[in-house]
Order: sequence, then structure tokens, then C-alpha cells
Amino acid sequence: MAHDTPRYVEVGVPLVTSKNLREGTLNLTDVKLISPKDHEEISRRSLVEKGDVLFAMIGTIGNPVVVKGEPYFSIKNVALFKYYSPMDCSADYLRYSLHHFSTEMADRAAGGLQPFVSLKFLRDFCLPLPPLAEQHRIVAKVHELMALCDGLEAGLSIATTTRRQLLEATLQEGLSGRGSLHEGSYEN
Repeated sequence: MAHDTPRYVEVGVPLVTSKNLREGTLNLTDVKLISPKDHEEISRRSLVEKGDVLFAMIGTIGNPVVVKGEPYFSIKNVALFKYYSPMDCSADYLRYSLHHFSTEMADRAAGGLQPFVSLKFLRDFCLPLPPLAEQHRIVAKVHELMALCDGLEAGLSIATTTRRQLLEATLQEGLSGRGSLHEGSYEN
């Protein structure tokens, strides 16, 4: 089978591709399934484990995801970042760094309608790696800022809903003739 796309089956093991990586999460609702035999073969060269970072290499470049829990899926056209020393590198820091540099990587991607980055490109791409304590501080600050953004977004959503409700009420009142607009009251 080498690197060919495995044959899809009705019941089997999920095959994760770039489309399943979105906004830092792994979405398994729309996946093709492959046989357990094909999964084993793919796992020999690309075994996905808890704490690994997945990265879309084709199409939309980026969307890094840290694998949570005990995974049972295979990957196709997705880079697999394994870090072997939690004493040197935080998976969350790696995910945020990859997310940060995704735009630069996409700008340097090969291909036309279907841009891609190669594994060699990813291996050669340099990411800053501060001391572990600093990585943890950066991750904590990103989480803090993301929570702030989520709060602001929720506030904007509430304000938009309130504005829409006020507009609808004003229009309804104006169209029903109960508003402050009176026929014939316009003077030059």
C-alpha cells in the first residue's frame, strides 16, 4: 500500500485527513473508515499517540491539534509531530507556535489550487523553543487572552441580539401606526 490512499470500508477505523482538523480540535463526525489491516499498516510508520500534534499539510495549511485521550485512528496527508521529551517541549506550546507560523508556511507552500507543504519542509522549518518554564508562561497567557476574547465575543453576540430585537420592535411599532409618526404632521 505504501503511501496510497487505503480502500474505504463501511465499518472500520477512522481515517483522519486535513478536513478533520479545525480550530484546534479533531472532528471525527465526517470521516472515511478503513480496514483494521490498513490501520495497522499505516500505524507502523505513523502511529498516533496521546500528546502528539497533528498538522494539516494539504489544502488549508495548519490547523494544529494536540491529540487528547487514547487515539484509535489513522492519518492521511496530515503531519504528525511527536515530541519525545516533555522536559523540553510543551505540546500546547508546539500547537500554538505551529498555528502562529501557519500563514507563513501557507505562503511558502507548493502547488496551485491544492497547496501543500512537504514533510521535508516541516522538518526544516525552525520554530523558536524557549525554556520549558517560558513555554508554560506563554501557553497560560494565550489561554488567558483566548478566554478574554471568548467573553468579548459573547458580549458582542448579546449586544447584536438586543440591537436586532430593538430594531424589530421599532419597525413593528412604526408599521402598525402606533409610532410617533403622524400623518399630515409634516411642516415645511
